Amino acid sequence: MKRVTDKQYFTYSAYTAGTSGICVKCPNCRGLAVVTADKDNARFKCTNCGRSKEKSLTIFRYDVHNHCRACGRYYRVDITGEEKQHFHAIHTACPYCGTVMSGNVQKTAKGVYAGGEIRNGCEPYFGLELWFLDYFDNKPVWAVNREHLAYLIEYLSADLRERPAGYKYTSTKTQADHLPAFMKTAKNRERIVKILKDMQKNLT
Repeated sequence: MKRVTDKQYFTYSAYTAGTSGICVKCPNCRGLAVVTADKDNARFKCTNCGRSKEKSLTIFRYDVHNHCRACGRYYRVDITGEEKQHFHAIHTACPYCGTVMSGNVQKTAKGVYAGGEIRNGCEPYFGLELWFLDYFDNKPVWAVNREHLAYLIEYLSADLRERPAGYKYTSTKTQADHLPAFMKTAKNRERIVKILKDMQKNLT
């Protein structure tokens, strides 16, 4: 009998995998690329064509602070249009009396983007398609990287699945709680494991 012990809940989340690397398809050559992230920046690097990209994960707020020459009130107007955020000064209307005036655009850091979930088979930092992605009855089956793929194969092909040591409460979630019901259904597991193993054969 093949037994497996499950992992902690966030072991293979997109946020955690940002450290070890999320395997994606390069938008330039469709080769294998890797997305990594730390608390400040996310980075993309293709292992095939060498294309790379980096983006800051700091979230900025853009607004105009002004003193209205008509009504005399001080105001602050948020700038939401991305094209306007690159100007040093723009015309905005006073929210109290409607007078349009020129004002300097202020840029201030308000937080850090901490990543997100995998959606529609794409990672959350650059929106790139995952390398390990296939479909079962039109439902996505994916893994963020090689380690995650190996875990899925081991977990779904096991005869007995056990909770991690120290998880005495059944309400405590494990990594398997991330899996959709169709992947854990007994009648589907054999076919899904085959899909996952086929992914594993095509690592490059």
